Amino acid sequence: MSEPKQNESNFIPFDGIGLCFSGGGYRATFFALGVISYLNRIEYEGNPLLNRARAVSSVSGGTLLAVAYSKAAQSPDFNFHSFYRDFYHQFTPENDTLLGDAVDKLENQNVWKKFPHKKQSIINAFALTYSEMDIFKGAFDNYRNESDTELKDVCFNSTEFSFGLPFRFQNNGVFGNSPLKSANSEDLKHEVQLGDIVASSSCFPLGFEPLIFPDDYFANQNTDTYKALKKEEYFKEGIGVMDGGIADNQGIESMINITKRRANKDRFNLIMVNDVASYKMVPWVPFNSPIERRKSLKTTLRNVLGYLKIKWWYVALAVLGVLMMFLNTQNVFGKADYPWVFMVGGILLGMGTVLMVIGGILSSIRRNTETWLKDLIRSKAPEVLLNDVISFQNLEVGLLQRMLTERLTSGAKMINDVFLKQIRRLNYNMLYNEEGLEDKRITSTVYQLNGEETPYGNNSFNKDIEPTPSTSLKKTALIASQTPTTLWWDEEDVKVNRMDCLIACGQFTTCYNLLDYVLGLRAKGHDSEALKALEMALSEDWKQLNNNPMTWVKP
Repeated sequence: MSEPKQNESNFIPFDGIGLCFSGGGYRATFFALGVISYLNRIEYEGNPLLNRARAVSSVSGGTLLAVAYSKAAQSPDFNFHSFYRDFYHQFTPENDTLLGDAVDKLENQNVWKKFPHKKQSIINAFALTYSEMDIFKGAFDNYRNESDTELKDVCFNSTEFSFGLPFRFQNNGVFGNSPLKSANSEDLKHEVQLGDIVASSSCFPLGFEPLIFPDDYFANQNTDTYKALKKEEYFKEGIGVMDGGIADNQGIESMINITKRRANKDRFNLIMVNDVASYKMVPWVPFNSPIERRKSLKTTLRNVLGYLKIKWWYVALAVLGVLMMFLNTQNVFGKADYPWVFMVGGILLGMGTVLMVIGGILSSIRRNTETWLKDLIRSKAPEVLLNDVISFQNLEVGLLQRMLTERLTSGAKMINDVFLKQIRRLNYNMLYNEEGLEDKRITSTVYQLNGEETPYGNNSFNKDIEPTPSTSLKKTALIASQTPTTLWWDEEDVKVNRMDCLIACGQFTTCYNLLDYVLGLRAKGHDSEALKALEMALSEDWKQLNNNPMTWVKP
């Protein structure tokens, strides 16, 4: 067996673990639950590997698990099996009322009277719902004293919309980020509710709106500290905060920052990135429908806007009604007044008057809208293109439809897929190019063992690990990896037992990657009786999980 490299002489396997949990809705939440439940099962030197976790960095759906677990782990009488049971039962399809409870709160005005500091919105409704759950109850104050627990650092990631940077809810290091660094927010951070943190990290663009920091986060806004914070330049109007996945969907950068901050004190020797983000992308499809030859936009708008004015026959109806009633009083229609003539005349007068009022209002709206659109075009369009932009009104409606459709769909694809996948690649490049992290990183992905081919080739499998993934294990992984990015279970999820498949996938994927990691360490000369024992235990678990992937799922 070769000797360890000199630059690795201070390397102690599993001497402190950092756990990263990616975003991805419930897919991330329950894959992560599977990860930590297996780390709690497998022992190294007489104790569960989970006991060696010193830091957690999470995003979006992964934050649901990370907040609940890290909060529970702060308790001196923490029992993992009790935590696992409570978390599992909270979210089983028959017990999960998160979405329904949030919608009920959104529509209930009494809720917003009780929490007047919060803007009435769906994301604040979710935040309040999280805060009512026992697993999320409490404030960030839970993480004030790190001396009583092995878990020293927590970082729950979100993104702020003032500088476009990660907004970190973390117990050590800068709270928020450097441009938004504030002594006042540092003083207030312990009062932030965990439910608000979960909502901040997990709300995604288009589906939710941002929370506003500090406005939505503090019920008591009469303290001197809060008032001082609101006087600071960047906090006067509030900071939009939402979805950690926008800037770093794996929480990698935050974890690397933690390792550097801890370098001279509690340096840990393994970062485990647990990622459910997909490499897949549904290709963008151009607008291929034939363009119908219709009228130009200018002609179409003129025809539509032509109805938004007072027409001559509105006046004619009113005049006819008045004339009928007047002539009836003059006995023009007979020797006496006829009631039905008064009735018809009144109806015509009423109809004409109402139509004239509506026409007048619409005419005013049309004029103001036309003026606003022209001013908008002139103010926003580059001067050199102004005439070209104005000339769009002469293009056919079908052509404009195609132009707008392709711009909107390609823009959405760029934001939701291309951009996020590129950020993912950059963060992994950071992790695997970071000096000093060789042999100190593991990446586990939800689709790693599902047996599917990818555009990048088949998922590689360590041939020294036996058996190869069984059909039942690959089927379970496939069901898990196909979970949509939601915070609820639908009928299909219940039908295929999606929640248990995700937990099982987290367990057997962690088992496989730990075994692969240990074999790699031993091949490089990092050998000990403890590593040999760990390899044997992992091998036995791997065999059992291939036989029955659901072995350790039920509480």
